[in-house]
Amino acid sequence: MKDHDLLEAVGGINEKFINNASTVKAKKSKKGYFKWIAAVACLCVVVISIPFINRVFQEKGNHDPAVNEGNDSLVEDMRNLEFNGAYYEATDIPEVLERFGLPSAISESMCGKHIAYLTSDGGVGYKEAVEETDIELLEYLPAPCRGVYIIKDGDKYYAALFCNIIQLDENQAAEMDTLYQFYNVHNAEDIANIAEVDWNRNSITGSTITERTEIENFYDLSKMLEGFGNADFQGMVFDGIPEEEQQKLHQAFADDLRMIRIETKEGLRFYIEIYPSYNWIYGNGTMSYYQISEQMAEWINNNL
Repeated sequence: MKDHDLLEAVGGINEKFINNASTVKAKKSKKGYFKWIAAVACLCVVVISIPFINRVFQEKGNHDPAVNEGNDSLVEDMRNLEFNGAYYEATDIPEVLERFGLPSAISESMCGKHIAYLTSDGGVGYKEAVEETDIELLEYLPAPCRGVYIIKDGDKYYAALFCNIIQLDENQAAEMDTLYQFYNVHNAEDIANIAEVDWNRNSITGSTITERTEIENFYDLSKMLEGFGNADFQGMVFDGIPEEEQQKLHQAFADDLRMIRIETKEGLRFYIEIYPSYNWIYGNGTMSYYQISEQMAEWINNNL
């Protein structure tokens, strides 16, 4: 695995995005988190916090360089938003929309009730406005939830996709149910299927699980997992390892990644990362890691 692949796998950030950081508004620093990423990749760069890239971009392997570079890059087409305790990324890129279970184009017919007025944050993103503006944050009518909103900006429409919760403490741990609640998953019946996908989140690599008992077992077991913040996680997994072995262990951990996609009954999709050899799950968006229980390990062995 090359350094840039490792950086993506562990932290979700491709070094290309760091090079393009001037086009994106930096978010609040997660010093411990990104110190770890930088150490893993052995890159002599200043790593800034861009949480939404951690969510949206998972471009591994061969791809058109124009996708992430230059004046027409996907990064420049993204617009960030901090709203109601979470970071969002607004986009109309068809490939990204489809990855999260949305139609390839956002239209007025998908707009639900008014949520808030927005204004420019002075950069490439939005912020909530205290007065009425010509930019609106609206419900996603086909599946109203906190995981997806619609932004109407003039005659253009964007999907605002949930990236991650805002943490006041980098070692704060959230329950897995936090992620489910963003997509209105209140019980196993709200999940249509579970599938293992590739790292790009583009293709299903194994069977699609639709059997209700197995879905219910995964849902129940995942909500019971103990969560840990980033600092605790790093200490439990990597502390005490000799310096000369650190990079090897980080790479092995990244190589162990298995990505699963949860599709709701309303067609929305979100993702959970599993590191089975190390008995850890990362809940995308929760900024938390969860220790795999014996029962969850058995479920993984039987279904993935």
